[in-house]
Amino acid sequence: MDADSPPVFVLTIEAVAGPENSVPDGKRYALLVFVRGATEEAAQMAGLNGIAELGWIEPALLRTGEITDPSGVPDDLKRAFANAQAHGCAIIVYDDP
Repeated sequence: MDADSPPVFVLTIEAVAGPENSVPDGKRYALLVFVRGATEEAAQMAGLNGIAELGWIEPALLRTGEITDPSGVPDDLKRAFANAQAHGCAIIVYDDP
């Protein structure tokens, strides 16, 4: 991680795929959101705003944690982590909440 770039946080959120979502089925999904932020609060705001822009509604923020050791990110999540570093945010949607 670049020393000048904000850290990446991971947020666990449950949200409903609303009418503006790419799959507007009205179901509640578990989301894992990787997002850059100068602080935990800034990352939470950015993550919640990011999912809202994609049509996710009724979010419930369950957990937030800063990724302090990128080498500890599991292989199946490294791409999302890298996308958040490069673009600010990445979202993984799980079928079951």
